[in-house]
Formats: sequence, C-alpha cells, structure tokens
Amino acid sequence: MSNLLFDFSKTRLVMLDDVVSIKGSLVENLFDNSIKDYENVHKKRPSKCTRCKSSNVLGVEIMGAYDGILFWECDICENTILRFKKDLTEKYLQLAKGLWTNPSDWGYVPPSKFN
Repeated sequence: MSNLLFDFSKTRLVMLDDVVSIKGSLVENLFDNSIKDYENVHKKRPSKCTRCKSSNVLGVEIMGAYDGILFWECDICENTILRFKKDLTEKYLQLAKGLWTNPSDWGYVPPSKFN
C-alpha cells in the first residue's frame, strides 16, 4: 500500500470542487503558469515550495481521483507541484468530476477509534 510512504500529518483530503473549477482542463486550473518549473514532476514531497521556498509542502489527495497523494501544495502560498505528469494528473482529476459527498452520512466515530 503506497499510502504508508507518506506522513499523514502533512497531507489533506479534499473534494475536486474544493481545489479547481470544473470547467476546461482541470489540471490547468491548478497551476500558476508564471512559475518557471510548474510542469516538473516531484515523485517525493519537495523539501521546499518552488514559488515561495517555504518548507510547508503538503500532499493533496482528491476523493475519487487517486488512492493517495495526487499532487503537492504549499501550505503558505498554495502553489501546486505535480507528483505525476500533467496528462496523467488530468486523467485522475477527471475521475473525480461530478462526485460529491454528504458529511452527515458519514456517522460519528469517537476520537478513541481514530487511527
């Protein structure tokens, strides 16, 4: 299971609608094209943000897109950093298009049962 390779205190799980507009190319909506190496792939969590150089880089998992971290995001400036090639990231994002969830349906789990 690939998720065991990640520090979950440095990850966040979100819905697609929380990070991108559903119109057009989803992956294009994630990036600031003014960043010099925005299309470079970083398989492992980068030690610093490519824009602001902060070390607060989180892994982002999109519900319904990919089982694990799909891309990296700076927790300070919200710069997005690819984990996979642009076209593969787009394919994963398309899988989550139209999905939704209702937190009220999740039920209550007491903190003592958390992992």
